[in-house]
Amino acid sequence: MKFNTFFNRFVPHERKFYPILSSMSANLLEGAGLLIQLSKTTRKEDYRGIYLQIKAIETKGDRILSHLFDELHSTFITPFDREDINSLGEELDNVLDSINSVAKRVEMYQPNGLPKQVVELANLLHSACLLVQQAIGLLDTMKKNVKTVKNVCQQLHDIENQADDVYENAIIDIFDREKDAINLIKHKEILQEIERATDRADCVGKIIKTIIVKYA
Repeated sequence: MKFNTFFNRFVPHERKFYPILSSMSANLLEGAGLLIQLSKTTRKEDYRGIYLQIKAIETKGDRILSHLFDELHSTFITPFDREDINSLGEELDNVLDSINSVAKRVEMYQPNGLPKQVVELANLLHSACLLVQQAIGLLDTMKKNVKTVKNVCQQLHDIENQADDVYENAIIDIFDREKDAINLIKHKEILQEIERATDRADCVGKIIKTIIVKYA
């Protein structure tokens, strides 16, 4: 792999990975937008329709990830280490998997309304996905935008911390007011899965920071 890193400095490399990663981040952002819609839905009969839309986006994300892997296997010189491209693609897919997992739980559990913190977390996650899209879009010119990319990654970490606080307060709140044990478990799992998605978005930022250290 040192061979690949060394020769990256002198040999023209394939630029096709940037649009592939960008399409992954755009797809992710679309899923996060639908999750906000789901979090605000008060009609149970709408749960399944929104879940199916998110599931379709998740399936599309799997296809894009598979395409990314195919290109990695067939490309000699990559813009940065193929392990980093692989990790970045997988983590983007993990965020989308978590979004799909939230929607699936809402559809399966059919809760009678969702805690207000679900909306808060969904909004934070959407903000994180916007930042992910911004950071991915800057990878192609990261040497010229090191400070900006680092700032975006820091904002991702800040959102992850905010989401932790919202989640912890939400758990305290539902244990305090929810008397139905089944509803309590449903709400806890839904909240937990959104919080997990923000953790994974922060992991995307950490991978990008690693790439910056190596190449910027």
